[in-house]
Amino acid sequence: MMGTSHAASGAAAWIALTATALPAVGVHELTPAAVLLGAPIAAGAALLPDADHHSATVARAVPVAGRLAAEVLGAVSGGHRKGMHSLLAVAAVMIGMRYLGQIVWQPGGDADPFLLGVALAVAACTAPALKALRIARRWGPAWLGGTALGAIAGLLAPEQLTWLPWCLGVGYVAHIIGDLLTTGGVPFLWPIRIPSPRWARRTPLLRHIWLRGGGIAVPVLGDTGSGREKLLALGLSAYALWGVCAEAATAIRPGS
Repeated sequence: MMGTSHAASGAAAWIALTATALPAVGVHELTPAAVLLGAPIAAGAALLPDADHHSATVARAVPVAGRLAAEVLGAVSGGHRKGMHSLLAVAAVMIGMRYLGQIVWQPGGDADPFLLGVALAVAACTAPALKALRIARRWGPAWLGGTALGAIAGLLAPEQLTWLPWCLGVGYVAHIIGDLLTTGGVPFLWPIRIPSPRWARRTPLLRHIWLRGGGIAVPVLGDTGSGREKLLALGLSAYALWGVCAEAATAIRPGS
């Protein structure tokens, strides 16, 4: 999928899970403010798996350093759509966010601690999301918006952000599912690699699902950037926007 489609899927998945599914199944319901803050974070997290590619939005967020980081990640993870698109990467991101969330800055006096690690993570996720979704046309405004959201997150009490690793996980998984629906597929079990045998490659339907390199695909969207993908992205964007507006209305409603 393209970056815009991934970002829309991450935001839509977060809205669906937090504003619809969680309350319905009795899981702890998040406040409207947390849902609203989480939507752009999940959108940005949905761009992270492509950090192994030098031309991805997230790799272009920081000049020079972003491209160098993409080269390193690509080398470590085996190339594009390899390790960064696996369940292992999902676990690594969520665990890493838990540790990063423990980094704080204490201004001194009676001031509350500033969650520096959280602020950096939120800014790094939301700036590329604002750019990918074309909310910001240039990187300057995108980083200003990301930094503002990061500052808001950093000022919140620690117990209010226990959902943050799950937010990144939701966006990350949304990306993997999106690529699963294209012909390129994803290597869920990386670094375990089970290439398709010759008989599977000769089976008309199975050869498109069990890929030669060991990846799995359910290519209902066709190739990346297809018309079907763009139509799905449009629907996901509309749903995410509706959810954000609904949560914003709830947040400003008297007595909420």
